[in-house]
Amino acid sequence: IYLILGNTKGAKNILIKLVTKNPESYIGHKLLAQIHEKEGGQRKAVDEYVQAIDLNKKDYDSYYKVANLLTDLDKKDEAVQMLTNLLNKKPEYTDATILLGDLLIEREDYTEAVNIYMEALTYNPESFSLKEHSLEEIANTMCKSEVDHWINEIISLSTLLFSIFWGE
Repeated sequence: IYLILGNTKGAKNILIKLVTKNPESYIGHKLLAQIHEKEGGQRKAVDEYVQAIDLNKKDYDSYYKVANLLTDLDKKDEAVQMLTNLLNKKPEYTDATILLGDLLIEREDYTEAVNIYMEALTYNPESFSLKEHSLEEIANTMCKSEVDHWINEIISLSTLLFSIFWGE
C-alpha cells in the first residue's frame, strides 16, 4: 500500500522488517531491491536482487538488473560474469546479449563480442525482420555486423603478422 501511495520510505521500512523476519520472502527482497535502485542505492539493490535470485533462479530480469547495476558501479567483470550466467540459462534474452556484447567490445574482446552477437541471431532472427524494424535499423545492425566481421579479419591478420615477426 505504501508503494502505491508513493511512500517509499514507509514501504522500505516494512520490507526491511519483512525480510529480516522472513528471509525466504522472494517478493520482499525484489521489492526492496527496486526501492533501493529507485533511491540510488545501487550496492544495496544488487544485494537484494541477488537474494531474490537465490530464492527464484528463474528470475531472469533480476539477473539483468544486477548486471546493469554492476556496470553502473564500474564492476564490469562481475557484470560480464552475471550476463554470461544469465545467457547460459536463457540464451534468447536479447537485452542481456546486447549488454554483454557492448561490455566485451568495451574491454576490446572483439572476437567474443562477435560470437555473442552471432549467437543472438540464432535466437532472435527477427532482428532482420522488416515487420519488426525499419530499414534504417536493419542497415544499422548490418553495419555493426560488418564492423564486427572486419574486426575479426584484423585480429586474424594480426595473429599471422605476429607469428611472422615473433614466431618460430
